[in-house]
Amino acid sequence: MEQKQVVTMMDQSSGLESPNSDSSRAGNPKVSASGVTLIPQPSSDPNDPLNWSMSKKTINLIIWSLGAFVSTASGLGNALGYFVQAKIYHKDNPIELAYSVVAATAGIAAGPLFAVPLSRRYGRVLVFFWSMVGLLVTGIWSATMTHSDQYIPFVIARLFGGLFGGNAAPLGSDAVVDMFYLHQRGKALTVLNLSFLFGVVVGPTLSGFIVGSTDWSVQFWWSNGLEAAIIIISLLFLEETYYDRTLGLDAKGRTRPKSFIGGRMTTLFCGSRLMPSISFAKIMEHFLIQFKIGICPVTMLCGGLTLIDFGFAAFFNIVLTVFIETPVEEKGYGFTPTQNAEFLFCLWFGIIAAQLYGYFTNDRIPLWICRRKGGIWQPEYRLHTLWLPGLIILPIALGLFGVALEHHLHYMVLALACFLGGFATNCLIPVTVNYVIECFKDNPSECASIMGVYRLAFSLSLPFFVEAWIGKVGFDWCLGMAAFFSIFAFGFIVVLIWKGRELRKLSFKGLASSEGGVKIVQDGEKPPSKV
Repeated sequence: MEQKQVVTMMDQSSGLESPNSDSSRAGNPKVSASGVTLIPQPSSDPNDPLNWSMSKKTINLIIWSLGAFVSTASGLGNALGYFVQAKIYHKDNPIELAYSVVAATAGIAAGPLFAVPLSRRYGRVLVFFWSMVGLLVTGIWSATMTHSDQYIPFVIARLFGGLFGGNAAPLGSDAVVDMFYLHQRGKALTVLNLSFLFGVVVGPTLSGFIVGSTDWSVQFWWSNGLEAAIIIISLLFLEETYYDRTLGLDAKGRTRPKSFIGGRMTTLFCGSRLMPSISFAKIMEHFLIQFKIGICPVTMLCGGLTLIDFGFAAFFNIVLTVFIETPVEEKGYGFTPTQNAEFLFCLWFGIIAAQLYGYFTNDRIPLWICRRKGGIWQPEYRLHTLWLPGLIILPIALGLFGVALEHHLHYMVLALACFLGGFATNCLIPVTVNYVIECFKDNPSECASIMGVYRLAFSLSLPFFVEAWIGKVGFDWCLGMAAFFSIFAFGFIVVLIWKGRELRKLSFKGLASSEGGVKIVQDGEKPPSKV
């Protein structure tokens, strides 16, 4: 009786009853080589993205990841050029140049809110492709704003660059869910999200080397070249991943043309032929779904963590340039832009460490817990990977960061704080995004876009009051308070681990949809079929 109930739950949660799913009809679900049940079950259709070869999936994931990377690398591309540009635009306070990065960051947060609903009508690839074209145009616009009276147009260009550039990571989340099984998504979403976050440090690093040796406008020309390359490889290789898992794409008459050129033309210029035909009202419904997901309890708790933790980390990375290049007599470190760029390699190592941590834990630890719980999957198992980075390492990093700046400790102490903070915050983002996606599995890109708003909202507001805050209490108390706030925010994750199953039920009607309750690990049984 219990076994029959598990199978029924699995069918209801993951939509296994499909005309194209031979194994589902036979009651003999396909499993991986390690005995993990494949969720969702693949169909027998070769056009099903789940049936694509791993090389094809990898190529598509790489293109999406490159798009996510260049969006932030371009958005923060002038982060170490503040002092140089302040002279050109006649700005006495270099912090004012940080507003250009804030504008780009605001665009990155807001852009997906409009792009995601459009992708439901015109396809993910079409929206992504033309977003890259828009990002390239605004990059050229930014690079040509070299006169003293062009500060406002420069900031506007950065804003529009963010609006176009921020779409890759949310739309790529849809592609990941379409191409990869439940037990593979942790790694895939880690690659996608950390590519986005890696751009946050690569852009400023290259900015420092550029302004230290050549004209500041080159900060944007290098990313323009990468954007052009992404446009070309997308034109050639990026595939639309939408697939109706209930009826199959062919059953709706929306097949891809057989010829290569016909397929590329349809995907990039007539993407609506590959998608369900929906009305403008339905597009607006998808726009509102993002905000409905955003105010569901599980999203607010995960979003609250990223709002606080990533908000502090992202902002202090943005203004670190000002602190570290301030003359020594003014309690700065007196670094040149080139030295500043070299210093930022500590953040590179932090993200690399986070990538390795995520690769080896984001699927393994949840599956290990799942086996110990009788093989029944719950999305909350993914959150257990956050104990080390979120509760222990991040508060230490924030406190150390504040003490180093307040007491002007050796720059290597500051570098250690940056490394630890970079590692911790970059471990948090992929897991929280993945968790929310698995709570609302029918709306992956909507989840990713609203989590992007949570991630960036606080860091956008900090520049307007943080100077007064630091002046009032000092660096040590400012960052010390941030450390305590991060411990408090981790309490949200503890609540989700404890009561996540119940909180998921409090979502808006028709939105909550997860694989929770699915038996994905067989108790020592021999797998009936392996894929």
